[in-house]
Amino acid sequence: MSTNAGDRAVVRVGFQRNTPPFSYAHAPTAEFDPVGYSVDLARLVLAKVFGGAHAMPPLEAVEVTSSTRERLLAEGRIDIECGSTTITQERRLRSAFSRPIFRTSHRIAVKPGAFEVAGGPRIVGIQGSTSQAALESRTDLEFPYTFVGVDSIGAARDAFLGDPGTGAMVADEVILRSLLRGGAAHEDITLLDVRLGGEFYGFMMRRDDRELVRAVDAALDEVLASDAYPALLTSWFVDELPGLGFGLDMDLADDTFVDRNRQDR
Repeated sequence: MSTNAGDRAVVRVGFQRNTPPFSYAHAPTAEFDPVGYSVDLARLVLAKVFGGAHAMPPLEAVEVTSSTRERLLAEGRIDIECGSTTITQERRLRSAFSRPIFRTSHRIAVKPGAFEVAGGPRIVGIQGSTSQAALESRTDLEFPYTFVGVDSIGAARDAFLGDPGTGAMVADEVILRSLLRGGAAHEDITLLDVRLGGEFYGFMMRRDDRELVRAVDAALDEVLASDAYPALLTSWFVDELPGLGFGLDMDLADDTFVDRNRQDR
């Protein structure tokens, strides 16, 4: 994709529907209209890439899932994916990534009685995800389990909350906290103390869009160093999340935030 605004009538940006606080749609409407940290950050960054909000072509939000985002990018149906995609060496063989926008670890949420099942709990998660890889790479877990893979974070949440036979869920910690935070029905769900892995999120682009990758990185450097960035973090990781009725109330001094955790690229 060219970074010249005159070359494109629209910029198609991939976002997910069920990954608060990064990208989510809190109101069912005919038009996909996501909000979130990654949504706001993408708009700020792309405005700088195209020389200001006045020069930026319209942004079209395209719904993606963990299972479709790479394919839609490769097929040219989106120009950039901005959500909660982990930067991995395997993915770098197929796609390009920006500098990090967030640091994450994986956690396991469990229901009461999950470990009383013969053979250990059924743990649901996204098939082929870094959460699955982090879980299965740990040889020191003191309990047996069966992993059940599904194709999206929304499907994992639905299986965990709706299936009595599914006793646990593995996912990125911040997303897991936000998915399970609201509502009295979730008060009996706990997170295991163990943290699995430590990885970075980035914006994902096509490998041959080198000009765009360079421009996005330069814009991210400016935005993440700006005086406005702490307020952006506060709005999505501390304050009440729009449409959800709760906030994450996270400690911004924690080492999950990338301004304190630049990854060497």
